[in-house]
Amino acid sequence: MTHAESLAHADFFRHCFAFGAVIGAEMPTGPDVFYTVALDTTHRKLYCSCPFFPKPCMHSEALSLLFRKEGAAFFPETADAPVWLDTLLSGKPASATHTHDDPEKRAARQEKTRFERLERARGGFDDLEAWLNDTVRRGLATVVSEEPGAFEQLATRAADASMTGLSRAIRLLAHIPASSPDWSVLVTDVLAQIYLAVRAFRNREALPEALLHDLQNFIGINLKKEDVLASGERLTDTWAVMGDVVEPLEDRLQARRTWLLGADSGRMALLLDFSFGGADFPPGFATGSMQHGTLVFYPSAYPQRALVQEDFHALPQTMDAMPGVPDITVFLEKYATALAAQPWLPYFAEAISEVTVQRASTGRFFMSDRLGKILPLHATEQFGWSLVALGGGHPLDVFGEWNSRTFQPLSAVADGRIVRLAQ
Repeated sequence: MTHAESLAHADFFRHCFAFGAVIGAEMPTGPDVFYTVALDTTHRKLYCSCPFFPKPCMHSEALSLLFRKEGAAFFPETADAPVWLDTLLSGKPASATHTHDDPEKRAARQEKTRFERLERARGGFDDLEAWLNDTVRRGLATVVSEEPGAFEQLATRAADASMTGLSRAIRLLAHIPASSPDWSVLVTDVLAQIYLAVRAFRNREALPEALLHDLQNFIGINLKKEDVLASGERLTDTWAVMGDVVEPLEDRLQARRTWLLGADSGRMALLLDFSFGGADFPPGFATGSMQHGTLVFYPSAYPQRALVQEDFHALPQTMDAMPGVPDITVFLEKYATALAAQPWLPYFAEAISEVTVQRASTGRFFMSDRLGKILPLHATEQFGWSLVALGGGHPLDVFGEWNSRTFQPLSAVADGRIVRLAQ
């Protein structure tokens, strides 16, 4: 992967716009410093204010790649180009720009841009609602059998309507084997969440601000890191690293989820990192380690995702116990509360104390608590037996993710030590 490819991501650009045939953006290099970049789409000419040579540089090439990946909808039309654009296009010497933007004006501008992007999704929601209603009338299996490319077509229309998150979710449905015994459950679950998003969009004026953020995140309108850092909830605590997992999302994209638990606040925080084209993930935190510092949370009706601040540092001690809920009933009650607040919650993480891993007669693995309640596990044959062996017939304290169907163990306490689990 080239440097330009690694930078071709929405998180690295802000104030994106289109002015006639020119698209442009700012690329922050510090709290109040940014490079200006532009692309003349007619002549395919690139511009950047950075001091690096040769030109075009990796910053402008990243902008071009982002334009090809996200499309014109990512760059809203503006009638008032920023003052730096003329200087940049004229070829006059330029450098990093310093900004002292008024916070209230910046927040108002961000809010305006966010709602404009949501309104551009209106046509996509109309298409989705019509397709979903037609699918229910005809039957899901009938639609898929008669139209093998139905999901791909729907995903393309969603992407065209600036709903990249929904587009990815719909496209992945096409890769679920129709022979899978869970096919109907998996597909229907995603379509139900999409329909819920359609209804929420129809009533968007009445949604609480936090839930509106969740809706936008679900359909693929994501906040930039700089905006989260400027206005997100800050929480300083001692954080226990409970576990992590790497998951492929699509062809060249992987995600790493790392879960942290606040010692004083009891808050669970999710650190989300991405890897494009086989590139390495940024340095992470070891399971069982203790960190101290500040996290900034993304706005949500059930805040989980967070960003690490510069004051984060490792502590010499490690986890010597795994705090968790006492049984599966309490675990499911906590999940129900979270889901009631944020209905598009993709993952819920928690530790459950004193559970025993067993194998059912069907060949699937599950864990049971001290009251006899059971929870199905997401576990391969080899991984399931390794969990059974780890417990040695004794109860374990297990931490993992619940996706409403199966629990995926990420770490456990065995013989007084934290063990990272991977499959």
